[in-house]
Amino acid sequence: MIAELNGILADRGKETLVVETGGVGYEVYVTQDLLESCSPGDKIHLYTRLVVREDGFTLFGFRTREERACFDLLQSVRGVGSKVALAIVSALKPEDFYSAVLSRDESGLTRVQGVGKKTAARIILELRDKIGLKEVKPQVPEPHRRRDFREEALEALLALGYTWQEARSALANISLEDAGGDLEGVLREALKRLARL
Repeated sequence: MIAELNGILADRGKETLVVETGGVGYEVYVTQDLLESCSPGDKIHLYTRLVVREDGFTLFGFRTREERACFDLLQSVRGVGSKVALAIVSALKPEDFYSAVLSRDESGLTRVQGVGKKTAARIILELRDKIGLKEVKPQVPEPHRRRDFREEALEALLALGYTWQEARSALANISLEDAGGDLEGVLREALKRLARL
């Protein structure tokens, strides 16, 4: 498994970069932002994911671990291919994507080229389950829920690709009441903090 590439940008195509490292040039599909922000000769570091299909191997590269985690989650959704997953990661920052999933914002996802209403609905449905979110009723939380919400939020952030330290730091001093009384509100607030780091 190729998890990271660290080398020199040898060439740039319409959708790919060629990164030379150890005398080997790796062709990598990257986000639009990455494609536009670097030039041949630049030093470059990518977090990568190798996707294996019957017709070959394709390497995808990302600026951050969070982008790669977002790509991985999208790849797990039925009917979402690598190119659509990359398009979503290109169009939305991880925190904006997670916010769209948490708030069931289909329109935010359908603005991405290649994502229709059915696909957006499927992404929201399947990924809310994947990240282990549990619905919390809007009434005053039960005592055991008061104790559990931080642990649930921590697990959700870890599933989204953040480190334990990043997740703990983002959740520090967020109370259930201040975040709207539910787990989703806590996660939204934590994601806002992470976006500022």
